[in-house]
Amino acid sequence: MGTRTWLAFTALWLGCGQPVSRAEPADPPFVESVSTETGTETGTGPVAPVSLWVTGDILLSEAVRDSMNATEDPAGAYANVLAPIARLWNADEGAFVLVNLETPVAATRRRAIDAAEPVERGLTPVYLQGPPWLPEALARAGVDGVMLANNHALDQEREGLRETIEAARSVGLVVTGAGTYPRHRWPIVLGGDEPETSLAVLTFYDAHAKGWVDPGESARSFLDDDAVDLVAATTERHRVVAVVHFVGELREEPMQRWRTRVQRLIDAGASAVIAHGTHVPMAVERIDGVPVAWGLGNFVADMGRQANPRSSRGRRLPKIRSPKTREGLVARVALEPDGELSLSFLPTWSGDDRFIRWHSTLPGEEVQFELTPLSACGPALTLPEEWAEPWRSELAGWIDERRDHLVEVSGLAPVDCVPGEPTWLRMADAP
Repeated sequence: MGTRTWLAFTALWLGCGQPVSRAEPADPPFVESVSTETGTETGTGPVAPVSLWVTGDILLSEAVRDSMNATEDPAGAYANVLAPIARLWNADEGAFVLVNLETPVAATRRRAIDAAEPVERGLTPVYLQGPPWLPEALARAGVDGVMLANNHALDQEREGLRETIEAARSVGLVVTGAGTYPRHRWPIVLGGDEPETSLAVLTFYDAHAKGWVDPGESARSFLDDDAVDLVAATTERHRVVAVVHFVGELREEPMQRWRTRVQRLIDAGASAVIAHGTHVPMAVERIDGVPVAWGLGNFVADMGRQANPRSSRGRRLPKIRSPKTREGLVARVALEPDGELSLSFLPTWSGDDRFIRWHSTLPGEEVQFELTPLSACGPALTLPEEWAEPWRSELAGWIDERRDHLVEVSGLAPVDCVPGEPTWLRMADAP
C-alpha cells in the first residue's frame, strides 16, 4: 500500500521494433530499461502478495471541495472520508489499490462549464478540475495507483492531463491508462514472473481518439485493436485483469457493443474484466467462465446530492436525485496459491449529513461526507447517535433499502455475513 511497496512493473510497447525514449519520468519505485530485441520496457521492484483492489469513479464536487477546504488540512480531511474503507485495504498486507480518478488535477482551469458549446442528446458538457491536494489525499489513504483512461481525463486539455500525471507521480502514485504517446499504456504487474504467481492489470477507455496526438503529448489508453493485442501478449507471462471505463450514465444493463468488446478481451486471454463509468452498480456475471463486473458504480461522489428518503421514490430520476449513484462496489481480486483468481466485492455507500441538517441542528457549517462499507445482513450501517430522531431512523431505513437494491442488482451473495460488520459479496457459483 503506498509506502509498503509491492510490485514488479512491466511495460510492453507494441509497434515499432526499435526503442523510443520515454518523455515522462519513470514511476518513482522503478528503474527502467529497454530491450531492443523484444521491444519491452521492464522495471524491477520488491515482489509482494498478489491482491488487487479496484474502485469505481472518484468525482469531486464543489460541496466536497468546500467541506475539505474548510479544514486546516484538506488532504487529511479527504483521506478521513475514505478511512472506513481504507482501514480494510490497509489491513490487506501487500494489496495494490487502484482507483478511477475522473477529476483532473490541474493548476489552471483551461475549460469551464459552457452551455454554449455543442450539446449532444440534450446534455450540457461539464468540465472537471480537482484541487491540488487530491493526489496527496489518495496517497495518504493508502491508494497505490490511479486510472486515467476515462472520459474526463482531458477536461483540462492535454496540458491538464500531463499535470494530473505529474501530480499523481509526485506523491508516489502509479499512473495507468494514460501516459506520453506512443508509450501511453503498459501493464502493472503484481507478484512474480510466472502466470501462476503474477497478476497483470491493464486499463482502457471504451472510446475512439477524436483528434491527432503527436509523439510526446499526453494520451489515454483506448480499448482498440492494439489494446486487445496487448492483452494477448501479456497473458503469455501473467494472469490478466482488464479494467474498462464505459460511458453510459445511469445505464443498468450493458450495451451489446460493450459485450462485443469484452468478448474480444476474453478471447485474448483476460482472466477477469472489471468495468466502471455508468455511475451505478451493475450485474456481475460469467462469460465463457470469465467473471465480468459490468459496473462498480461511484466510489466517492456527490452526484446524488439531492437524493434522500423523501425525494427519491421515482423510478426514473436525474443523477442529482438518484440514490443509485451513492451505491458502490469495490472489487478485490486475489491470485490464489493454485493460480486461480478469487473475486469478491465490498458494498459501499457515499453518505452525508444533509438530510439531518435540513431537519435539525448539527454543529458546523459544512456538510460532512463519509464513505462507508455496508453490512449485508441486519442494518446496513450504524448512523451517529447524535443525529436527531425521527430523521435518523428514516435515513437508516432508506439506506437499508439501497443496500438491498445493490445486492440484488449485482447478483452477488454475502459471505460470512455478521450484522453490523462490513460484508464481502461473491458470485453465487464461486467456490
